[in-house]
Amino acid sequence: MVKKYFKALLFDWRKKRAIKKAKSDAALYGKKFLVLVFNGKPVVVSMQGIKQLIRQHRFSKDFTPETACKCAIYIAYPKR
Repeated sequence: MVKKYFKALLFDWRKKRAIKKAKSDAALYGKKFLVLVFNGKPVVVSMQGIKQLIRQHRFSKDFTPETACKCAIYIAYPKR
C-alpha cells in the first residue's frame, strides 16, 4: 500500500517536472514538445524528434506523429 503511494507520488513529481521542462523548451526553441510515458517514466520529446525516430523505425509501422499526440500526457506549444 505504501509502496504504491510512493510510486504514484514519484510519478506525479516527475510528470510535473517534465511538463515544466516541455513548456520552457517550447518557449526557448519555438517547437512543439510532447510529454510521453516511456518505460513508466514521463519524458520530454520534440515533435521533430518523434518524426526522426519514426524514420529510423524505432516504433511500429502504424505509429504516426498523430498517434503520438493522442497518447501524450501534455503538449507544449511555442509562444508566438
